Parts: sequence; structure tokens; C-alpha cells
Amino acid sequence: MMDRIVKFAGCLRGPGWAALCCAMVWAGTAKADYRDSIAVLRIGMVETHVASTDPVKLDAIQLAFSKALGIPVEIIKLGSYAALIDAHASGRVGYAIHSARSFAATQAACGCVRAFRIPVAADGSTGFRSVLVARASVTVPVAELKVGYSDETSVSGWQIPHQAITAGSLEMPTLVRGGSVGSVIELYQAGAIDGFFGWLPDIPGDVGSGLERLFGGWNRTALESAEPLRIIWSSQRVPYGPHATNRSLPDDLVEALGAYLDGMATSTPGLLDIFEPTYGGGYVIPDQDEFQNIRGLVEAMPDRQSAVRLP
Repeated sequence: MMDRIVKFAGCLRGPGWAALCCAMVWAGTAKADYRDSIAVLRIGMVETHVASTDPVKLDAIQLAFSKALGIPVEIIKLGSYAALIDAHASGRVGYAIHSARSFAATQAACGCVRAFRIPVAADGSTGFRSVLVARASVTVPVAELKVGYSDETSVSGWQIPHQAITAGSLEMPTLVRGGSVGSVIELYQAGAIDGFFGWLPDIPGDVGSGLERLFGGWNRTALESAEPLRIIWSSQRVPYGPHATNRSLPDDLVEALGAYLDGMATSTPGLLDIFEPTYGGGYVIPDQDEFQNIRGLVEAMPDRQSAVRLP
């Protein structure tokens, strides 16, 4: 038997031996995956996330992701989006649930993250547009309008329109600060303003959202009781906050995460309600270019505002 083994080994000298070595190396590589290199996956989320306030919900998320991925998973709670940006850019978390703006800020800070999914709302929208609406009966130029807005932290209600005004693509109206969306609507009902800045959900393939979905349909009754509105300006589309990973994570781990999120709505709908409480329609792959629409906001605003949640 030993002689036969020696003779077989002799046949493998030269090209034969090289082929066997390559085959052995390939076999070892084929079996290797992210579970061989990632000891634990840390997922970052802000403390304002619904699941962050309930240890039972956090445990459920960690257990479900760990079981699906085959590696330990740890949820890291951060006090603000600014803290989330720092944790993701520094690599202290490998996967984070961002607002669109916090993702753009992280990308601007390090260029080290990639968005791999964005949530879908119950109405099918995957993003929004900032809009300026005014009384249908008013036909004067924008510069002659009295326009309400909530406050300076609102991306759709102030920051995007302000950027458009600064860039010269929108005229400067007389601005009236309401302090909240509800107050702005009350000002409109009372006739104190001609219109206001708001947002409309953006549904892929849809020609445009109707005004009944202004503010996502919130306070629709109050708006319908006031004088009819018309849209006189709309921004570019901004996607909802993405799920993003650090670029250092293996591609097969990112693919596994994407597949798990894609199937969550049907496989574990209860977990989807916990993990994605604001949007209940599952996930889609984002267009990376869409985040460029808010890159200017990130670069123009001070760091302390870079964590404002959209819309």
C-alpha cells in the first residue's frame, strides 16, 4: 500500500502536483466566508429608535440576526445621530440604521460606508420631496408670498428650501416661523400665511403624490377644511434613511444582511414591526446617486446639526 502511495505521489510532480495544490487551496477558500473573519457584528441605532427603549425588543433583534447570520450580534445604542455618525465612521459599529442625512454626513466624513437597503413605507414610498404649497387662489410671485415653516431643524420644511433659496433656484418669500407643523397648519387656516413648506412621499414610478398625502397624510382633515392648495415648487427626491454597512465588512455578509431584510416582512413580520417601526413595507436596494441630493446640506450645515432626522 505504501508503495502505491509513493508511486501516486510521483505522478503528481510538475503540472500534476501544481494542479492538486491549486485545487486544495481553492477548496479551502470556497468554504471560507464572513463567519471565519467576523467575530461579532455590531449594529448601531440611536436611542430614539423604538426598540432602543425596550431590552426585550433589543434581545429579540440580536437573537434573530445572530441566528440568521450565524455570528454573534450586538446592538449598540447611541445618544444621537451625531454619535452614530462618529461610531460608524470610526468602525466601532459595522452596520447602522441612518437617517438619509446622517448617512450622507458619514459618507462625507470618511467615504467608508455603503447603503445597501432603504425602507419602504406602507404607501409604497421610498423617499420624499420637499414642497412649497400655497392657496390655489393666490397667483402672485413667490417673492410676494407669506410662507410658513416649522423650525430650522426640519430638513423638508426649512433646510432643503433654504438651500434652494441660497442657490437661487427658489425666490425668497416672507418667512413666518410656526415652531411646529401643527402651528403652521393653524396659521394657514387662520389666513395668517399664504402657504408653507412641507413634504410629500415619493413612490417609484408614480407621476407624483397628491396633496392629500401632504406630510404623509398627517392632519389631512385640518388641511381639507382650509382653502385648497397647489404645489408651486418641489425639490429633488430624497430617499428615506438607509441601512448601511462599513465598506470593510465582507461582501457576502452584506449580501446575507440584505437577503435577511428582504425576507423579514414575510418570514418574521413581528420583528419588522420592532426593527422598522416607522416604515412597514419592507426594503429595496437604493440608488447611490440619490444621496447626493442632500450632500450639500451636510457640507453647508455645522456638525451639531448633521444628525437631524428626515423628513
